[in-house]
Order: sequence, then structure tokens, then C-alpha cells
Amino acid sequence: MNDDSKVETQINQALDDSVENLSPDVRRRLNQIRMRATEQKTSGFPIWKTAGAVSFAVVMGLVFQLAPNQQEAQNETFAQILEDDLLQEDLEMLEELEFIYWMAEESDSAVL
Repeated sequence: MNDDSKVETQINQALDDSVENLSPDVRRRLNQIRMRATEQKTSGFPIWKTAGAVSFAVVMGLVFQLAPNQQEAQNETFAQILEDDLLQEDLEMLEELEFIYWMAEESDSAVL
């Protein structure tokens, strides 16, 4: 055995002897303190659980606010297509009206 092992053995023996020499009342109190120190604390709601729940709610709210609504996107596309069609029809009708007006002017000038 080396010197460190001998010293360690002597210290352990001295501590064991000192615990054995304690009165039963002191031993009981030490055991109670040890039990209270090692038992798990269950009182109160940990702040990290609350913070996690709030963070989750905020993230979900942002996701639903920032993500484009699929129905709105479809409605927007349909409205855009409808608007483009109406504009095309309006242009065609305007061209027809211009042609009709030109024809009317031609027939008026032909009569004179």
C-alpha cells in the first residue's frame, strides 16, 4: 500500500469511528436533514414550464399569422384571373365600339 492509500484508510476509519460515537439523537437529526436535502421538491410550478408554454403559444400564433391562408391565395388567384378576363373583354368591347362608331361616321359622311 502506498502512503496515499494509508492516509485515506486512516481518514475513513476516523470518520466511521466518529459517526459511531455520536448519540442516537444526533444521528436521527442528521438522517432527517439528509432525507430532507435529498428528497425531490414538488411544490410550485417551475418557471421553465410556463416559459415553454408561452413560447410555444407565441410561435404558433406567429406561424398562423404569417403563413398565407390557402383559401385566400386561391380566392386571390381566381379574382385575378377573373379581373384579367374582364379587362380583356372590356378591351374587346371597346374596340368593337370604336369600330361601330367609325362605321357610323363613315356612313354619315357617305350620305352627305
